[in-house]
Amino acid sequence: MFFLGAQRAIASAGGSEYPPPGSTPGSYAANNAAIAYTDCVAPTFVNGWARFRRPIDDAGSDYQYAMPGARQRFRSTAPSVTAKLRWNGLITRTDARNLIGHVFVDGVFNRDFQTPAAINAVTEGALVLNMGTSADRLYEIILPYADGVEFGEIQIDPAYAVTAAAARTGPLMVCLGDSITQPFLATDVRRGWPFLLAQARGYRCINMGYGGRVAVPGDGTIVANLNPDLITVMLGTNEFLSQIDPATYKANLKALLMNIHAVKPTVPVCVSAPISTTATRTIPYSSYEAVAGQCITELGYSQLIGVDKATLITNTATQLGPDGIHPNDAGNAQMKTGWNAAIPAIP
Repeated sequence: MFFLGAQRAIASAGGSEYPPPGSTPGSYAANNAAIAYTDCVAPTFVNGWARFRRPIDDAGSDYQYAMPGARQRFRSTAPSVTAKLRWNGLITRTDARNLIGHVFVDGVFNRDFQTPAAINAVTEGALVLNMGTSADRLYEIILPYADGVEFGEIQIDPAYAVTAAAARTGPLMVCLGDSITQPFLATDVRRGWPFLLAQARGYRCINMGYGGRVAVPGDGTIVANLNPDLITVMLGTNEFLSQIDPATYKANLKALLMNIHAVKPTVPVCVSAPISTTATRTIPYSSYEAVAGQCITELGYSQLIGVDKATLITNTATQLGPDGIHPNDAGNAQMKTGWNAAIPAIP
């Protein structure tokens, strides 16, 4: 894992929290019906801010307050749009973070943003999008994969309007995993394999990757209850690194898959062994590599689809970061290709 310091475009500093929703001309509160939130769990609204908390609690790091790839979506004809953001400081881990979010306009990348303050400083920012001319545009503001960010109000010249965007459609993919799914060490969320895979297939995506996560049986129930059309599961790297007994890993992964089956017995579940690594330990990687396939065979559920981990990382020298564990941007691109080849068509 890594810490990514300040870079790219930075949102300008803001002031104190704005009050709960009102009727100020040109101001659209975060819970306005014209503003939608997708690729995420439903937000709660705290003092006017849309806050996310993923349903797997993460004691010690609090990555549940990261919502990788969550989108705030709306349309506007205004030549300039200001989006208010708040960095909430709720992720307690500071050594493994990624701060870069994105703005897409009409489906095309427009710019990056990140906190204008220090890591975990509670602060506000105003993301000013000057488009130059009046035109009906779709705005999508996309959250980073490892920072706690809340969406606030949208401000425009009251001569113009904010209107609802067409619903973001496509099957819902839920990606369950560890830091490789979150996706450390990608430069930013749009270069991570879950984002790339969803983009390639026209899917919506809820990223349930948590740095440091191991296979926990109850996580299967949690992701199944997100009502997905497809689930990806890739766990085991942290079991290998921590030298957890492979038999324990197998029992937990098997129970996790059984719990998915109990809630969603027909939803496709694509399962991969942990990706190749250059790290070495006393209990060899091969002891963990075999577990996913064993679980699929022993359970015999028709919904389980094995993904060949050799297609996800094809060259450890060029596709992994300096730690020999986490994929770099080239590795994330290759992982997208490997997953894409294995995933069945979803109606």
